Amino acid sequence: MQSKLIGIILPALVMLVMPATPFGQKKQQPKRPPREITPEQTERTHKETTRPPSGASFYLEKIADTRNQFSLLFTDADGRTVAGSFHVNQLSLFEALLVAAGEFAETEEAVGTAAKPITTRFKDKKEPSFAVDVEKIGRQSRFYVSVNCLTGKLTLDAGSIKRGDKDRGSILFLTILSRVKDGVAEAQ
Repeated sequence: MQSKLIGIILPALVMLVMPATPFGQKKQQPKRPPREITPEQTERTHKETTRPPSGASFYLEKIADTRNQFSLLFTDADGRTVAGSFHVNQLSLFEALLVAAGEFAETEEAVGTAAKPITTRFKDKKEPSFAVDVEKIGRQSRFYVSVNCLTGKLTLDAGSIKRGDKDRGSILFLTILSRVKDGVAEAQ
């Protein structure tokens, strides 16, 4: 009786399990051999590839879903970075420091020589996050922008101008000033 029952149940189980196996497996397609790349194609690809930025850079963007918070990233020429988030009030102060430093850089006040440059610092006593230094040598004014946040402190060489020249070029200082002004205006 038991052998008869096993004889009926065993084939029934095998019949149920057998068709389930192919449904769970995917049919594998044969792999194609890799395509040969010519030296010309390799060279063209290298020329067309976007290169990461080099040198000092600045990034400022409003943080999504917040009213008055901004994310700021400074990168120096050696690739060191600091990042932090700042309230629009802090950025307004940073903007004021940048504007004051830019106006001072145009004056003939506190000008040094190549042997002894004079550097003037613009900083708020109550807000230690930002500082702008203007170094004057002859007709040249060079900007250094510093940020101090939880991830560290970093000072960028933000470029230089020649006092009296109308052409400012595209120095980093002007990019920072423009983006901070836009960020403050965006938040208001």
